[in-house]
Amino acid sequence: MNPIQNPSGGALELDYVAEAIFRAIPRASTSPITIRLFGGGEWSAQTSQFYAAVQNLNINKLFYRIETLSCDDVNVNRHSISYIVDWLLEGTVHWITAHIHQGIQLQIINSHKEKCFTMHETIRQLQRLKYHPGFPNGDQLMCPVFLQDKIKYLNILQDERMCNATYVVERPKSTNNGNNYNLSKIEIDRIVVFLHNCSDEGCGWVVKPPFVTCGTHFKVFQCQLKLLEHLERFFVDDVDCIFPYTMIQPCMSNRKEYKVIYIPSRSIQYIVSRTARCGSGTSFSVRPHTRLFDFVRRAVSVFRESCPHAITDGLFRVDVFETKLGELVVNEFESLDAAYYG
Repeated sequence: MNPIQNPSGGALELDYVAEAIFRAIPRASTSPITIRLFGGGEWSAQTSQFYAAVQNLNINKLFYRIETLSCDDVNVNRHSISYIVDWLLEGTVHWITAHIHQGIQLQIINSHKEKCFTMHETIRQLQRLKYHPGFPNGDQLMCPVFLQDKIKYLNILQDERMCNATYVVERPKSTNNGNNYNLSKIEIDRIVVFLHNCSDEGCGWVVKPPFVTCGTHFKVFQCQLKLLEHLERFFVDDVDCIFPYTMIQPCMSNRKEYKVIYIPSRSIQYIVSRTARCGSGTSFSVRPHTRLFDFVRRAVSVFRESCPHAITDGLFRVDVFETKLGELVVNEFESLDAAYYG
């Protein structure tokens, strides 16, 4: 959920904000409540929109104060994930407006072994917020879109053939005192079979890890051997075991990607951008985009049915490709980074 202003200036989806704040106000308390907000960098749109959303509630500022901690603060001070969660818990209400692992210089922080910032540790620490007032809390903290644990929601969609074919390569067990992460022959054989069976697009394959955005660690391969060599280097280079797995998918021949904004609670849908990744692409949807919008609604419905604790009731974005066979597939879901603009 993204507390944000719509283009007409009205506030949307403020229910969570209001509920969290008013639950946290003791009935007889005279001291202000503290809202502790973890957000993106200095120019984070989500953080500024949170302030705008709170102002729209018209609460007397004597009753609350907002304190922020940004990814920039974490990088400069080399805070650990446990420090971030401790800081949030010390507030009356916590609020997270950015993927907590993004923008963090993981390698720098991990150079201090006592400040482990792997995704396993991040997910474990976040569970401490489960019963604390704020957003997200409860089972929302395990939402795979919030965590960007992409295979969790891709597996749901794969059962309905609504996403690109995906092969998960789990981190191999280490050998030679933890310095080698060699793929087993059985795993290599399975990968080769997948590559052979998923070559219809004719453009090679892409290897990408979870928990990242904007194409970070995104690699395209035309050669199977080079792809396999990359996989073994990927886990060796990830010396701090940040990534528990990576994924292989066929690379789309049509690189045009439609980013569709969807607000399920209000049945609002529109295309926020059309981009062509890593080359040119051909448009595959025209107004009124009936086929595209029907697909997006069905994909989100399938996901929500299998993952009822997912955060999908506010501003939500679905990124869609079209395969060479003309089938629509979900490339990615996004919640916190979703916006009314591009």
